[in-house]
Amino acid sequence: MGKFIIRRLLQMIPVILGSTFLIFLMVFVLPGDPTVGRCGERPCPPSYVEAFNKEYNLDKPFIVQYVLYLGRLLQGDLGTNFYGNSVVHELAIRYPVTIRLALIAIAFEAVVGITAGVIAGIRKGKFIDSFITVSTLVVISIPVFVIGGLSQMVFGVRLGWAPVTATEGTWEQLLMPGLVLGALSVAYVARLTRTTLVENLRADYVRTAKAKGLSNSRAIGVHALRNSLVPVITYIGASFGGLLGGAIVTERIFNINGIGGFIFRSINQRDGTSVVGAVVVLVIVYLFVNLLVDVLYGLLDPRISHD
Repeated sequence: MGKFIIRRLLQMIPVILGSTFLIFLMVFVLPGDPTVGRCGERPCPPSYVEAFNKEYNLDKPFIVQYVLYLGRLLQGDLGTNFYGNSVVHELAIRYPVTIRLALIAIAFEAVVGITAGVIAGIRKGKFIDSFITVSTLVVISIPVFVIGGLSQMVFGVRLGWAPVTATEGTWEQLLMPGLVLGALSVAYVARLTRTTLVENLRADYVRTAKAKGLSNSRAIGVHALRNSLVPVITYIGASFGGLLGGAIVTERIFNINGIGGFIFRSINQRDGTSVVGAVVVLVIVYLFVNLLVDVLYGLLDPRISHD
């Protein structure tokens, strides 16, 4: 296991370098002037544009800009955005909100999704199985912005059960956005759990366990369900890594001051330093979450060797 972790950490280095290069390329090579709108309705004076470009190294060739940025990145410096604020500070303010949102979504996804999948798998071919299968298909078919808008209108405006916006980012305010964010993944988790459980219930080892006198509930709970949850946990872990990156659509709908909203505003303002810094952090977080999932996968499934 130790060799596997070291190997995966070494593999992250070229991935991080490659992703940062592509992100930097896409952001800073795009046409446009980041000084547009910074001086009101009038164009900025040439002296201001020259000083601005010099401060952010925009007057240098692209490869020089990238090398300078990479040097700062290796020191843990994500740079200063076009408004004079540290990108690290901006992300540190917003990441706790995104983490709370992701935890609510992943808890909803895991509890409801696995429970629904297990019920559907055990009751295969029954009414409850058909009901859960159709319900998850309906949820998958509806875009998240529609679910979010309807949730605001029904539960926020008409019933008054939850706040319409989550500007402060408290647990109470983030409850409804978290459920909306996790709704799509709940459907996938339920269908994945059902499929794997049905396959394992037909496996020889489960039939053998029942033939030896093991009760049906114990055969399902101890043997079939444990093996069925391996791919489900892998999916949930990968989903959690993505959720930590922030959900731009959900955060925009509920006016959440998280990572997704920060990236959206930075793109609109052509603040390349903020966009690159935020996405680089998201890449690193996603890679480490995937590593954790792979380690957990190996611990849950003893048939897999990481040596």
